Amino acid sequence: MPRLVGQRSNTGANITVLIMLIAIFGVFLEYFGLIDIIPGFGREGRFFQLKVHPINEQVIQQPNQ
Repeated sequence: MPRLVGQRSNTGANITVLIMLIAIFGVFLEYFGLIDIIPGFGREGRFFQLKVHPINEQVIQQPNQ
């Protein structure tokens, strides 16, 4: 069994990788429209389309001419 006496921990590298993964995940969420922190950034259409339910809309029918 190897002795680990005097070995330095790799905590700094692990924290750096974790921060980078969180940043990439945040950009992914922003791009697909799940969050909106930066206006105008991301795809034109939303990833999850919002359904519009017309409520109390009046429709005026015109006679065919």
